[in-house]
Amino acid sequence: MSLYKIILGIALSATIGANAQEPAITVPKKTIRNFINPDSLQLMNLKIVPIPIFTSTPETGIRVGAALEYFFNAKDKESEARGSYIHGQFTYSTLGQVEVKSTWQVFTKGEKFVYRGSGGFSTYNDRFWGVGNNTVDEKNFLPQDYSRIFLESKTYRLLKNQWYVGMKLDYNDVYNVVNKKPLTPDQLDVPGINGSKTLGIGPAILYEGRDFPFSAHKGAYAEFYFTRNIAFKNNPFNYNTWFLDLRKYFPLSQNSTLAFQLHSMHATGNVPVRELPRVGGSVLMRGYFTGRFRDHSFTALQAEYRFLIWRWIYGAAFGSAGVIDESIASYSTSNLLKAGGLGLRFLLNKKNRMFVRFDYALNSTAGGAYYIRLSEAF
Repeated sequence: MSLYKIILGIALSATIGANAQEPAITVPKKTIRNFINPDSLQLMNLKIVPIPIFTSTPETGIRVGAALEYFFNAKDKESEARGSYIHGQFTYSTLGQVEVKSTWQVFTKGEKFVYRGSGGFSTYNDRFWGVGNNTVDEKNFLPQDYSRIFLESKTYRLLKNQWYVGMKLDYNDVYNVVNKKPLTPDQLDVPGINGSKTLGIGPAILYEGRDFPFSAHKGAYAEFYFTRNIAFKNNPFNYNTWFLDLRKYFPLSQNSTLAFQLHSMHATGNVPVRELPRVGGSVLMRGYFTGRFRDHSFTALQAEYRFLIWRWIYGAAFGSAGVIDESIASYSTSNLLKAGGLGLRFLLNKKNRMFVRFDYALNSTAGGAYYIRLSEAF
């Protein structure tokens, strides 16, 4: 139930840069009146977007802060790369939680390199129901607080025809874990229940065939990586991770798209609990609390239909289904998890098809969640 971090910011009086428009289109002046006029807002094609953050979730309480989004397209003499962004934010919650975070996706000139990643520091309220499908009851979870320093970085080099090869680096340090209930004997045996430090590196392959990375209308996307996570500094976590992400986008009309995604992640070895594949969140299996189910192998399929409602407002209907277990061989349709919902999209940057999305989703076990995010789920 993660209410994420974005309120449109269309009432801001700050000066915001704009992308160039076609000569036949007059770019509206950057006045308060135009910032609160959606028809003017989408023509501005906002490039630097300051966003106030005001959220409330069970994990954080009321969270306030600010974010800065920078959009750009790298250019050379012959072409313009697809849209890139760099995002930075700072938030503080009524529960004393702090998050300082940056995320990025950068296409260089000629799209010869692609850089993606995120990094930062956060304090978090987690919930642990157990590992596997046979977890404790919905309200009988273990509440935990912890601090985390993290870095995920992927660097890709163009091979040919939108195929890239590169490396992935992961670093996670979970510390200062506070258990709000006494641990049971079973919980004491869970690897990393009281903290972990991991470092992983490995090869990665990317196919980036989407027309718009923020909200694709047509094209395809594929990503695969393998990371070897090594034990170091008295941390016993030695394990491997395989990841596959396949997406396809079908344009049904000029303003409607049918999108599909297959996501599969697997971990073998001595894996700390917070690095296990998990169900839930704002991008996959929406409607489930992040980590409601965790185990060593997770595969899910989701579909989404996106359509124009009026001018700068779009709608979406989405659904997902997945299985999580100790291994692929253990998958069973009796443990199939399902979720689905509806959403609205508000066009913020016309050139790069950047939207703010509002989603509400229900899951097949208990409850649901709502989300406010910048860009599509996939």
